[in-house]
Amino acid sequence: MLRNFFVAIFAGSGALAQAPLPVLKVEPTGGGSYFYVKNVAAQPLTGYLIELVDYPGSSYSLWTDEATGEPLAPGAEKKIRVTNMTVGAVPDYVKLQAAIYADRSTAGVPEKVTQFIERRKQLLATTRELITRLEKPGTTSADLKTWANSLDSGKRFSQASINAAAARGLIFETAGMLDSHPAAEIVVQLKAHEKVLAEATSRN
Repeated sequence: MLRNFFVAIFAGSGALAQAPLPVLKVEPTGGGSYFYVKNVAAQPLTGYLIELVDYPGSSYSLWTDEATGEPLAPGAEKKIRVTNMTVGAVPDYVKLQAAIYADRSTAGVPEKVTQFIERRKQLLATTRELITRLEKPGTTSADLKTWANSLDSGKRFSQASINAAAARGLIFETAGMLDSHPAAEIVVQLKAHEKVLAEATSRN
């Protein structure tokens, strides 16, 4: 639960030596595409960004974080199925733009790595706000959804847009949990994630 919205938890400032990018392979499949991501670094891979780059008239991005789940071990490969068919049809335009490892080393386009780190900081702030709201008696799933829908995305592809999308995802996921779980139970999970996020972002 909630794991999909905590990105690149153990990434640092990028001050460490540049790590190698994971190897990415893209294949078409019926009704979508497959990504194959192989970790060729010596450290577990905790986060990465795959994008469709410079393809006329279309855009695509996939932010993936496994820091609160199962980071991709050195030498391991992960198969990911997505519903987007364009990326499978034009694999030469699909790039792994940023990667972050368990030792806080990074790889990829510096701007994209920075976006990853800033997105994580936004998730920390959103997590803390969720805790505050859920600790207040009477907070409902509808209240959280209203908050999520009120977030300003800003200009498309901007840091504000990236942050808002991540925050909305986390809020909607939490709202869905609130329909079937006690608020106190969710708060326990959020506090555990908040602790990890706070420790990681303090290094940036």
